[in-house]
Amino acid sequence: MKKKKKFSHGWLTLFISVICLIGTLLLYKFVKVDDVFCVILMTFSIVIGIYGIFQITRDAYN
Repeated sequence: MKKKKKFSHGWLTLFISVICLIGTLLLYKFVKVDDVFCVILMTFSIVIGIYGIFQITRDAYN
């Protein structure tokens, strides 16, 4: 019997993180918001991306 491959939500989380990083870059480029606000948004996006990578590795070994 074939084992069905389970969808990993880590890929979705990682994709959302990349979209947030690109959105923050475009926000800074076109709207010219404060630097500190953009750094905070990018930090949250990177943390979400790291969480997505942890989800992918957790699902790969379980």
